[in-house]
Amino acid sequence: MTPRSIPRALGAVALVAAFVLCGCSATTARTTGTNDGEGVIGVSLPAVNDRSWERLGDALGEELRARGYRVDLQYAAGDGRTQSAQAQNMLTKGEDAIVFVPLSTDALARARTAADDAGVPLIAAGRDLDGAGAVEAVDPAALGRAQAQALLDAIADAPEPTDVAVFAGARDDPEATTRHAAALEVLEPAEASGAVRIVAGVDAQSAAVADTPAEVESASEERARTVLAPSDDTTVGAVLALGDAVTRGVVAALTTPDPRETASPSPTASPEPTEPAERDITPAPRVPPVVVGSGGDAPTVRALRDGVVSATVFVDTREWAVPLADAVEEALAGDPPPDSVAPQPLTVERNAVEAVFLDSAWVRVEDLAD
Repeated sequence: MTPRSIPRALGAVALVAAFVLCGCSATTARTTGTNDGEGVIGVSLPAVNDRSWERLGDALGEELRARGYRVDLQYAAGDGRTQSAQAQNMLTKGEDAIVFVPLSTDALARARTAADDAGVPLIAAGRDLDGAGAVEAVDPAALGRAQAQALLDAIADAPEPTDVAVFAGARDDPEATTRHAAALEVLEPAEASGAVRIVAGVDAQSAAVADTPAEVESASEERARTVLAPSDDTTVGAVLALGDAVTRGVVAALTTPDPRETASPSPTASPEPTEPAERDITPAPRVPPVVVGSGGDAPTVRALRDGVVSATVFVDTREWAVPLADAVEEALAGDPPPDSVAPQPLTVERNAVEAVFLDSAWVRVEDLAD
């Protein structure tokens, strides 16, 4: 897929739904509808603090309700075990089908097994973690390539080789590994020519910031504060943040005080000066790095608007609602899944914030208030 750079209005993005016929309490759950109607559909999404999943949940719930279903919408707070428990609980309650956006391969495998045992359709959506049932899924390689190309475009006019730090997501997320590998493929020719030097995150294990998805955002912030600290050896000129939570963490590191530096020191007596300083040495201001991230969370969009982030690679998950609802109905009818087209990632720059994010109501103006 060829990513599109969008300095204009957002185009239509088609869904990707992965479909498997197979067949705990939620941290956040909403059951909507007044009667069983056509049936009850369970929906388990990774996390409510990620706008991509929040917007998908709202849009899919609205679409399923319009078709006469009740919706049991739950968010797993970034924890695979919680998500597996959610799926089991939905089956225990006798729900008719489950839409499942997996956090991990293990969570997906356990949900599939439980759904198969119960004879309930499971529609694995949006992320093909194990390649065992996705018709079309959001392509992590396409996302990685789009982000890396956006980074190269952003530093194209840099007069000297640019030191680049690459941050990826969780070590137990195969999609994070795939995205990293695709990004490095794009960066390697530039590194070979001397245009960039990858000084952090050259392999998937060193690029990963955390062991599990729930830890990624805070770990990314800590990693960014460490890697971007002034150094006599290297000055990181660009950051590639491979993931929405990774991007939020990097943005936090660049836009909020470092708690390690703002902690109140223990009171000590001030030493008497021995002799006046000959001159006041003020370090030169540090040039902020070029940052390319992903997603459309409010902190990311605000940072893009303010120039902290140079570009973000975005997929509008609301466009998945209709094809996912179609997949649910096909599954309940015992039919094969309908054809779907993978959404193309959109590279969004600063001048497209209003057209892409505000005009489409992905975020509101008040969401971007400082």
